[in-house]
Amino acid sequence: MRIQVMLALALALSIGVLPDTADAQSTKVGKMYKWTDKAGNVHYSDQVPPEANEYAREKINNQGVAVQRTDRAMTPEELAAIRATERKTADEAQAVEDRRKADEALLNSYANEDDLVRAFNQRMDLLGQTIEARRIEINARETSLASLVAQAASLERGGRTVSDALKQMITGERTEIERQKQFLLKKEAEKIVARSEYERDMALYKAALARVEENKTKAE
Repeated sequence: MRIQVMLALALALSIGVLPDTADAQSTKVGKMYKWTDKAGNVHYSDQVPPEANEYAREKINNQGVAVQRTDRAMTPEELAAIRATERKTADEAQAVEDRRKADEALLNSYANEDDLVRAFNQRMDLLGQTIEARRIEINARETSLASLVAQAASLERGGRTVSDALKQMITGERTEIERQKQFLLKKEAEKIVARSEYERDMALYKAALARVEENKTKAE
């Protein structure tokens, strides 16, 4: 390997054989820098040129002992990789914190699994009562509609004109029945959603409890 030694290093190394006089001491060279380039050549200099910033280097004293090390400048790709790693680490830490808060909120909402079950049953009972009430109303309106339609048919058979008021009542009942049926379908769908959410919350609750117990065990 070719070693390029600059004049300043030669002067520094020659200090030891110069007469021990004040003049000789005044010629001592200050700390210098040492680095190796891509070709494997070792360089010494009292200053670091801009083109050498890409290399790792050492600051050495007059005795040739390294007193400080500076890593090489990172490439844009390396810097981007570091930033990506930092973002990933931050995102993972945020995810852990978000999960901790979610666990805390869930565990504060229910004292135990039985509370969660009771909340689900109450929700299902309320939906069931609402659905039953709407079914009763639909049946009543269908009965009313049948009566109105029969009345209109009787008038037509008798050659009499069906009044606009009667026609509007028939149309109104049909519209309301359809609206109530749509509402009923919506509530039936809510029952499916409620069960799905209950199963999800129960699984999350159990997982949260498990993490709490795990953290307690680690802390002991």
